[in-house]
Amino acid sequence: MATERKQYVYTIKDLPLTPIVEDQGISTRFLLGDNLMVSFIENPPGAMFPIHQHECEQIMIMTEGTEEHEIDGKIFPMKAGDVAVHPSNVPHGGKSETGMKAIDIFAPHRPEHLAKMTQYGTLPNEDGTYPAKNNLDQ
Repeated sequence: MATERKQYVYTIKDLPLTPIVEDQGISTRFLLGDNLMVSFIENPPGAMFPIHQHECEQIMIMTEGTEEHEIDGKIFPMKAGDVAVHPSNVPHGGKSETGMKAIDIFAPHRPEHLAKMTQYGTLPNEDGTYPAKNNLDQ
């Protein structure tokens, strides 16, 4: 029998931090649905998110700061309030001189991010609750 979900509503700051680009100090707080993944990403000033691509679609909503964002070889200066669409398998990444925060939505789940959650012990429990830990302090 499947485990019954115990949690439906979350507070962002209570989701555990997961490092995703360790050498740049980039971390995020993931929230998983059945078929999508939301990432509340935080890039410190000067951080570079390497150019990469993945099978899942991604929408990035900038909430704070700025970033020189690259999609398919084109540079787009982004600021809070801007939204970028990343189709499946299109190269993208960016550099933030100011630091930035954004909300990334992935559909379906991004396997590389699930692997980071496994590595850092931040995957949710079967009932939808998340570990009460911040792995950046360990």
